[in-house]
Amino acid sequence: MAVLNDIFHALWQHDFSVLADPKVLWVVYTILFVTLFLENGLLPASFLPGDSLLLLTGALIAKGVMSFIPTLIILVIAASLGCWLSYIQGRWLGHTKLVKGWLLQLPAHYHQRAHELFTKHGLMALLIGRFLAFVRTLLPTIAGISGLSNARFQLFNWLSALLWVGVVISLGFALSHIPVVKRHEDQVMAGLMILPVLLLVLGLTGALLMVWKKRKCKSTLSAGKCKTKPAE
Repeated sequence: MAVLNDIFHALWQHDFSVLADPKVLWVVYTILFVTLFLENGLLPASFLPGDSLLLLTGALIAKGVMSFIPTLIILVIAASLGCWLSYIQGRWLGHTKLVKGWLLQLPAHYHQRAHELFTKHGLMALLIGRFLAFVRTLLPTIAGISGLSNARFQLFNWLSALLWVGVVISLGFALSHIPVVKRHEDQVMAGLMILPVLLLVLGLTGALLMVWKKRKCKSTLSAGKCKTKPAE
């Protein structure tokens, strides 16, 4: 906890020398790795703020806290392994009550978007869907349920992870060098730090609210009080 507190204060005070300390930096890498792995791999964790953390990572690379290539490799591995876990869920556990329950917790429009992408674009959907929150977690599960071979899946899994991580951290790196952004560096860094936390809170709140509504709907269905929205 002391290290996490040091990381928070270093980010807030823009003390990048503290973050660059190897003893602290490995904790930062661990947090990023676990977050990307879970967001890409587990449906209940699909609300985690992967995109915003990658933007913050790009900004930290611009400040010399991290090196681009090692960071890219570590985070691509995290995203790819997470995506593979999602695929395995669909391939081997897709028809279990646990995974079916997870699928039912996601809003219907994410299911629709993921199914449309996979139906129209096949494996290319993994490249497109990787840039869409929630969809990037759901698509590999759908691919697994469809019976897609692991060999074909892995090619697009690793390629899409490389594109997603590379593009978003490069965007964060590039934004840090824009003159207007550099003039308001303190505010931008504060925003990049607050954004993942805000998205995490909103995502968790939304997920809990959705679960509560579904359970309430289920409990009142027999009484005829739960009205379902007609399909469009």
